[in-house]
Amino acid sequence: MCGIVAVLNFDRAAVDSQQLRAMRDMLHHRGPDDEGLFVEGPIGLGHRRLSIIDLSETGRQPMSNEDGSIQVVFNGEIYNYLELAQDLKAKGHRFSSSSDTEVIPHQYEEEGEECVTRFNGMFSFVLWDRRRRRLLAARDRMGIKTLYYHLTPKKLILASEIKAILEDPDVERAIDPQALVDYAFCGRALGGKTMFRNIREVEPGHMLRVDFESGRSVIKKYWGLRHNYNRSRSDEAVKDELFSLLDESVKMHCRSDVSLGCHLSGGLDSSTVTALASRHRPGLKTFSIGFAEDGFVDETLLARIVARHVGAEYCEGKPDSMDFASRLPYLLWHMDVPMATQGGFAYFTTSQLARQHVKVTLTGHGGDELFAGYPAQFQASFGRTDMFGQFKYTQHMASSPLDQPLIKKLLSRGVRGLARSLRQRIFKPEKTFKDLWVELHCGQWPGAFTADFTTSLGGYSPVDDYLKPFLDVDTDEVLDQCLYHDQRVYLPSLLLLEDRVSMAMSIESRVPLLDNRIVEFLATVPPEQKVRGLEPKHLLRQVAAKLLPNEVWARKDKCNFPVPDNFWRSKVMKDLTEEILIAPESISRGIFTPDVLKRACQYGDLTWALVNVELWLKIFVDQDPNWTDRIVSPPPVRPERQAQNRRLWAVK
Repeated sequence: MCGIVAVLNFDRAAVDSQQLRAMRDMLHHRGPDDEGLFVEGPIGLGHRRLSIIDLSETGRQPMSNEDGSIQVVFNGEIYNYLELAQDLKAKGHRFSSSSDTEVIPHQYEEEGEECVTRFNGMFSFVLWDRRRRRLLAARDRMGIKTLYYHLTPKKLILASEIKAILEDPDVERAIDPQALVDYAFCGRALGGKTMFRNIREVEPGHMLRVDFESGRSVIKKYWGLRHNYNRSRSDEAVKDELFSLLDESVKMHCRSDVSLGCHLSGGLDSSTVTALASRHRPGLKTFSIGFAEDGFVDETLLARIVARHVGAEYCEGKPDSMDFASRLPYLLWHMDVPMATQGGFAYFTTSQLARQHVKVTLTGHGGDELFAGYPAQFQASFGRTDMFGQFKYTQHMASSPLDQPLIKKLLSRGVRGLARSLRQRIFKPEKTFKDLWVELHCGQWPGAFTADFTTSLGGYSPVDDYLKPFLDVDTDEVLDQCLYHDQRVYLPSLLLLEDRVSMAMSIESRVPLLDNRIVEFLATVPPEQKVRGLEPKHLLRQVAAKLLPNEVWARKDKCNFPVPDNFWRSKVMKDLTEEILIAPESISRGIFTPDVLKRACQYGDLTWALVNVELWLKIFVDQDPNWTDRIVSPPPVRPERQAQNRRLWAVK
């Protein structure tokens, strides 16, 4: 992975090389190994390189075709680059490197902007075509890699991260109130918005084409999932084909000229990826974390079992509340936006641990969204969630006087969701499928916003943008509608977290379950085969049964990766929360009511979100040195735990 930036001045002014270099170097963490710059009149491209494939100088970017008429900067990996390069060489193209980047300008010469449909990988890139005076920018199908842009009549700026765009003094650090309401509603900005009013994202599966002479820009969707069910295949045939696709994807994702390992949580997704990777990478290293102050939120025992079963080496870390508090400002700076879930801390700590041993990691992201692993998907599709079995957390609460069904509802829906369910049982209002989906996923933050801020929204509601994937999807099968929505709305937020925390540590994180061949294959599998017997992740379990111990592939409990409540109740986190939420600038800002901010200092439903938003505002909008000074470098591993975090067990 790398960091890219591009500037195109429509007024024909020459790009300021010094300014472009400053923007590029804001992304140093994404590419500490090398750097490159291309400036030609009104166009400028910048690149920070994390060397993964072709470590030599020939892999330096920006990269061009033979005569230099096409220049490209690229972030990510194209996993089928060997196959593409072979075909291109057969057509007469001359390559000067063994880098996957070089297939982009040559494939573009062959197919123009349609070249992007040939790439199997995670990517964002910006390409300048000198002859046509045209710029092309594109993002991968699932949104694994991010790409942002600022577009005015004067100029276009693109970058891997928002902070690079903000280095341009012409870009105002103004929040987008609608995006903030989106975040309150569902945990992320919707409809291509970002938290900044004048910066947008290139959405997954889209490209941006700009004609320099006319100044015309076009956003084009180049890929969309198409459901075409094949009900003639047996379950065994589906399982065999899926196994072949998964194994081939993991094998391609193991292509690397540097050391590679796996994140291993002990769950089905990361365990399956680890088991397959161990077939192609002998001596594979795996990385997992537990929590030092709460052994309950801890699945390291299962992770160790998987590592031993597949013959991998195992490394484990145990972060505590002090780690959480010290890393939070640093994490927010890397995110560019408020975090969607508390899982970002766990992802970061795992990446920090992995960086001591490898430069590339594989993760299990996407399993729940592709194979149906969330209770809400089953509640919306089948009206029940009992197929998830005994929740891990119900065992922890066995002494509670509440009966088990109520506990299950509490844990699967949350306090607010349960309260809504009880009200509905009393009043029995008419409710559509979409109403239920919103109820299962979204919050309203009643009374959180001030009257002035609410008025400034002009009646805006995020509901239409949030539900738009249900209008776009091409199937009437409710389960696949739910999966598609999760892939378009929720998954990109998780991928953003993984991208940022891995890049913060200058390591490349890969997600083999999101290979587009797997995604497209699953769109041909009807729901009755995806979840045969209403078993969550049925297809993936069938594959994993040949690879993993029974206690891993057959488990039915659903355990996410939260920050333990004990962390929030620790003195260091209470002090940090109060410092963030009831600072004078937070109270007087006019977005959140003072009463809500004060109440959130006692850990509750809104604490995480409000801490994220206010800390983000302090760092990115206020540029308060009290907070920006805390993000200069990653907090070190404390000496008394350094040896523990670096311990590596061979469990073969």
